[in-house]
Amino acid sequence: MDREPDPGEQVTSENSWLSVSPSGLWEVQRRWKGERKKGDDTPLLGAICKLRVCLKNHKEDHAQPLHSDETEPGVSVSSVQVPEFPRSQESVLQVPLDRWIVLRVGEGQCDIIESCLEGMRAEETCEFTVRPHQRHLKMAPSDIHAAQLERKEEERQLKSECFSLQLHSFTPGKESWQMIPAEKLTWVLFYKQRGSQRFSTGDIWGAMHSYCCAVKLLITLKGHTKGKDGVLKVDVSRACDKKSDLETQSVNRDTESKSTYIQTEEEYRTMKAELHSNLSLCQLRLGQPAKARNSSNKATALDPTNVKAWYRLGQACLQLEDFTEARQAFGKVLQLQPGSASAQNALKNVNAKAKEFDNKLGQRLSKMFT
Repeated sequence: MDREPDPGEQVTSENSWLSVSPSGLWEVQRRWKGERKKGDDTPLLGAICKLRVCLKNHKEDHAQPLHSDETEPGVSVSSVQVPEFPRSQESVLQVPLDRWIVLRVGEGQCDIIESCLEGMRAEETCEFTVRPHQRHLKMAPSDIHAAQLERKEEERQLKSECFSLQLHSFTPGKESWQMIPAEKLTWVLFYKQRGSQRFSTGDIWGAMHSYCCAVKLLITLKGHTKGKDGVLKVDVSRACDKKSDLETQSVNRDTESKSTYIQTEEEYRTMKAELHSNLSLCQLRLGQPAKARNSSNKATALDPTNVKAWYRLGQACLQLEDFTEARQAFGKVLQLQPGSASAQNALKNVNAKAKEFDNKLGQRLSKMFT
C-alpha cells in the first residue's frame, strides 16, 4: 500500500529498481526520510549492518527515529555473529520485523534490504515501497509447480507494502576494486555455493541472483590469471565456509605483492562456464528459454566440454522451437558422452516436436489456400 507522506516529514528524492525474493521480482521504490547525514562512509561489501525494518500503514509509523542517546549498542566485527534467517516464498522480506537485527552486505539474506542499504549512512532512515513486477507476473514457470506458483502470483498482484528501514551502525566493508584477487575469489566461491544451496531448496530466484553476483565479481578477475607457475592458490573448502572466511579471512599481503594471480586461465574459463550453465538451468525453471539459450551459449563457448551446458542449450532451443540447434546441442552431448540415455531421449523428443510442428504448419497453410 502507498502511504502519503506526513506534512511534518522531510522527504527527499526517490529512486527505484528491481530486486528479487524467493517469490520473484519486485519493484522497489526508496525515498529518504528526514535530513540526510553527511560523509562518504556507507555500507560496502562485507560490512555488518545493524538495522531495523518496520511495516508501515496509513495510520501510524512504527519506526521510532534514532537519537544520539540511542541505547542500542553499535555493531562491531568482534562482538557480532550474523544469523541466517529462513527464506520463504510466503514473505517479501526475508528478515524479522520491528526489532534490531544484523545483516552482512553481500550475503543476500534479503536483496531488497541490501539494495536499500546502498548509499545509506549510520543513523539514517529511509522508507521503501515494494510491489510485484508486472512483467514477472505474466511469466509462466515451466516446472511441475506452475499451477501452484500461478495462484501465488495472483495473490501477489494485490500486494503493495511500505516499510521503513533504520540503519543504526555498520562495520567497514570494501568496494570490489579495493579487494585483492584472493578476497574476490572467496566471494565468488561463496556465491556459487549459496546458489547451489538455494536451488536445491526450490529458491530459484535466489539461486539465480547468487549466480549473477558470482559472475559479476568473477569478471573482475579476468586480468589476474596465469599459467600453472606462480599461481596463488585459495583453499576452496574454506572459501566456501562463510563463517570462517567471510568473518575472519586474513590474506598475506606480502605473498600477494609477489603474485597477484589466483588461478589459471583454464580454471577461470571453467568456473565462468559453470556459473553460466547454472544460470541457464535457473532460467529454464523460470520459463525464460531465450535467456537460458544465451547463458548456455556463453558456457559452451567458454568450455566446449561442459556436457550440462550443451544439454541445457538443447532444452532451451527445444522450448524456442529451434529444432535444428536443439539437435546439434543434444548431438554434442552424445559426442561427449556416447550412449547418454537422456540425450537420446531428448533427440527423440526433438524429432517428435519438429514433426508435430511441421504438421500443424502444413494444416495452417492448406487452410490458407482452400
